[in-house]
Amino acid sequence: MQEENRVIEYFIHAFTHLRRDAKKGGAPHKPVLLPAIIHEYESGRITDNRIFITPELTHSFSAFWNQLFATAHDKSFALPFYHLSGEKGNWWQLIPTVGCEIWIENPGSMRRFGNLSAAVAYAEIDPNLAVLLLMQESREMVE
Repeated sequence: MQEENRVIEYFIHAFTHLRRDAKKGGAPHKPVLLPAIIHEYESGRITDNRIFITPELTHSFSAFWNQLFATAHDKSFALPFYHLSGEKGNWWQLIPTVGCEIWIENPGSMRRFGNLSAAVAYAEIDPNLAVLLLMQESREMVE
C-alpha cells in the first residue's frame, strides 16, 4: 500500500507540474488532455497502458476544452499528445508508426493532427500509471 501511495503522489506531482507554454496566460492543452484520458479509462475505452488516437479521445479532449477553458489558444489535440513525451520521468512515450520514426523527432511536423495521427501509432504510458487509471479510487485521486 505504501508503494501505491508513492506512485500516486508521484503522478499527482507530475500532473500538477506540467511544463506549459506561458504565452496567453499558460497553455491549457496538457491539463485538458489528461482528464480526457482519465475519462477514457473510466468509460472502459482504454484498458492498458497504450493511448491510441481515437475519435472518442479527441472528442473527450474537445468537450473538456470547451467545458473548462475560454482562451485564445488554438484547440489542438496534437500539441499535448506530442509534447507530453517531453515531461520529466518519461511516463509518456510516443510509439511511432512503422516507417515514421524520423517524423516524431521533428516537433514542428507534429503540430498538425494529420501528421501526428499518421506518424504515431500510440502513446505508451508508465505501466504503474495505467494500473492507477484502471482503478476508480486512484483515478479520482489523480484527476
